[in-house]
Amino acid sequence: MSRTTARLRPDERRTQILQAARRVLLADPHRELTVELVAAEARVSPALLFHYFGSKKKFQYAVIEEAAAEVMLRTAPDPSLPPDEQLRAGIRAFVRAVLEAPQLYRATLLMSAAGDPEIRALHSELRRVFSRWVIGAVAERGIEVTPVVELACHGWQGYVEQTLLVWIDNPTVSPEALEHLCEQSLDAILTTTGVSTTGPSTTN
Repeated sequence: MSRTTARLRPDERRTQILQAARRVLLADPHRELTVELVAAEARVSPALLFHYFGSKKKFQYAVIEEAAAEVMLRTAPDPSLPPDEQLRAGIRAFVRAVLEAPQLYRATLLMSAAGDPEIRALHSELRRVFSRWVIGAVAERGIEVTPVVELACHGWQGYVEQTLLVWIDNPTVSPEALEHLCEQSLDAILTTTGVSTTGPSTTN
């Protein structure tokens, strides 16, 4: 008997379905993720998918939650790299993770903006973790993290989110150019605070 037809524990079945969702996203990143597509990929009925997740909204949340956990893992700083390279590598990893599932990222931002409490909480946690990592990486570069610098880092993250959202709807530049833009924009924003991005802070 194949694994897809065997009787699985609820946690195993949920994992199987979420893995199917991941395969659908990787096969066509720009396609909207639907219950029907995932059920077909998992070789289960839509009714069985609803049985294990309860509703379409809960299923979407489970997929977004898993994707967010992966993004946080992939963008975690690599202490073996020099500070500048840690920062660049983390930003590139974040952009690449988004581009692997752009419609999912778009849905996350729009559902958060629309006030969905669970998605908003998940999005806030993702932003908090990523902002904390970016600010830590900036400090490792020898830049004093003043309130202005910290505010600039949070603002930069909002800039990146909007840039990615616009690109997903209208990809007018290459993914490589998008990565470069997101990476270089942090230094550009930090210079407005009066610090040097190539050395210690120039502020008092």
